Amino acid sequence: MSDRVAICLLMASSCLSTAAYAQDAPTSADGGAAEIIVTAQKRSERLNDVPLSITAATGEQLRQAGVASPSDLAKVVTGFSYQPSNYGAPVYSIRGIGFFDNTTAVSPTVSVYVDQVPLPYLVMTPGATLDLERVEVLKGPQGTLFGQNSTGGAINFIAAKPTDSLSYRASAEYARFDQVNLEGFVSGPISDKLAVRVAARTEQGGAWQKSVTRPGDRLGDRDFSSGRLILDWKPDDVARFEFSANGWIDKSETRAAQYRRYSPTSLNYNDPQAILTATPPAPDDDRYADWDPNRNFKQNNKFYQFSLRGDFDVSDAVTLTTIT
Repeated sequence: MSDRVAICLLMASSCLSTAAYAQDAPTSADGGAAEIIVTAQKRSERLNDVPLSITAATGEQLRQAGVASPSDLAKVVTGFSYQPSNYGAPVYSIRGIGFFDNTTAVSPTVSVYVDQVPLPYLVMTPGATLDLERVEVLKGPQGTLFGQNSTGGAINFIAAKPTDSLSYRASAEYARFDQVNLEGFVSGPISDKLAVRVAARTEQGGAWQKSVTRPGDRLGDRDFSSGRLILDWKPDDVARFEFSANGWIDKSETRAAQYRRYSPTSLNYNDPQAILTATPPAPDDDRYADWDPNRNFKQNNKFYQFSLRGDFDVSDAVTLTTIT
């Protein structure tokens, strides 16, 4: 049986245009395979025309594969791997090239971007997969275009953009250990020149660790929420602006360590040998551990980011783009 049972509560739209759901369509209008347009070289190109080693997946493909965080990309990207450092910061590797370090503020060898705006440290990336149009994973050194010491590769998340007509979707998932995940978006025009898209996701529950000495005590609840607001403004035929505000809050409980054995290298009078020797080791089960009672093990991590992109058509062949 699958660990996750997904229950779709609502999937509805009103007056959807073809362009609005292009990112969700795995096939073209005539039933053939749809072309994926990527920006791996900072310009729109067909995936088959890009002379790079790149893996691209649409938002619909990510949802079907159950990709809810960057660490889940291993489900759809060959050569990608993830592991947490000793203090929880993620470490991403592509083709075995990564940089494992316990420091949170360390430049990674696999850089991450949302709409070409960099997330300089991997500890900032948990909410990057919210409401995506597609993801592009570039394998190998990317110093020419993306820089930031990207010797392993680069991951560019492309957020779904505001639509020309009203569209919306909401979904719910029920996972193991009573975890509930809710996600949805609303998109549409405010005026002839301004459109907006608002998306949010929350993950609650899921305590999975059991206390060895206190039956019934659980640890490991997930308490993570993320959101994004995108405004598209087209004042005239030659200028386009896109404002994006996104962020997340993580108050999930940390994981407790398991006591396996006590192996002193030296003995002294202050050594709590008697207590530790008498303490039984944890059972051979990852779920069993122990922690101090009546303690708050919740994190308090927050992240927010604002960006503004402007595109100006200087001529029919030249467009000036600025990202702030």
